[in-house]
Amino acid sequence: MGKKVTLKDIAEDSGLSVSTVSRALARTGKISSENERRIFESAQRLNYPLSIIDTPWELRETVNIAIVTHFYTGEFFSSLFFGFNAATLNTKANVRLLSVANDPASAIEVIAGLKSSNFDAAVVFLPDFKEQDYHDLLKAVPDNFPVVSAAPIVSPVLDTVTFDHYRGGYLVASHFEEQGFEKVGIIQGPAVKSEALLRKNGFWDYIASTKSLKCVWDFRGDYSLESGIEAFKAYQKSENKPEAIFCSNDDVAIGFMHSAVRNGVRIPEDVAIASFDDLPKCEYYTPSITSVHSPYERLGEKVIELILERLKSDNGARQSGYTSLVPVSLNVRESSLNPEPVISELR
Repeated sequence: MGKKVTLKDIAEDSGLSVSTVSRALARTGKISSENERRIFESAQRLNYPLSIIDTPWELRETVNIAIVTHFYTGEFFSSLFFGFNAATLNTKANVRLLSVANDPASAIEVIAGLKSSNFDAAVVFLPDFKEQDYHDLLKAVPDNFPVVSAAPIVSPVLDTVTFDHYRGGYLVASHFEEQGFEKVGIIQGPAVKSEALLRKNGFWDYIASTKSLKCVWDFRGDYSLESGIEAFKAYQKSENKPEAIFCSNDDVAIGFMHSAVRNGVRIPEDVAIASFDDLPKCEYYTPSITSVHSPYERLGEKVIELILERLKSDNGARQSGYTSLVPVSLNVRESSLNPEPVISELR
């Protein structure tokens, strides 16, 4: 067996005092970042048994980031995680997806314990959280543990990186106008979710800015396939049917379209459809679905970039309510294209 490495060995190797080495390894007291780096590099070189949790992140091979959400089956969460995982390429970041109970107190307890489980930071995607839940979360997590939200917050408490949901709704309405539709409708998402409100507001604000469009039909949904099915039933009963409908997400669109096809309603000939998220199934559904494209890898890149900046800073866990919006675009496909009129010429 080799000689046991002591604090004195590290002190001699780094050229610093034993007391400074002791404070650095215990992460107590104020030590310059340069001296801290020298001590931990020396400890690693001498094979001193270091605790991962106490080793400065810049000296580790990986930075462990937890993506905390309440997981549901379906393409959305797999696309979200795939995007974050792709964003870690050529970085020190390592991401793990953690599913928590759909209960704020339980979720906060899990997040508060992440640092002791060798995580360096957390990304929370918890759209059901209320403002007070975020305040409670900040009180519970360690002071030096960065937490970033990937879900929009009406009154931002955490630093947030999210998609430009408002712009997505705006783009759909603009597209409907370009296609020559006049009467439009919307299947809203849950009223309690900030992103659903933003998508609706973007759509309605564009309509209010032009004389070409009029919203004649409105249905309150909840992001599920079943919600799309129920929306179609309401559409069938409507006396003033829209020519084009903005669905709050892809699942709602598929539920509506599936029911429409089974009942002889043609898409886009009888009613055009556009949705939000642009999950892979949009391209392969028949007809293919126009949807607002949410670049999950870009979201992951921006979140990881922010977290690494926070880890470098002495006040890395301090929250300012900073919000960064990731741009979205509209992927136009068959479901929203206004069929060209058939023109016959008498000869």
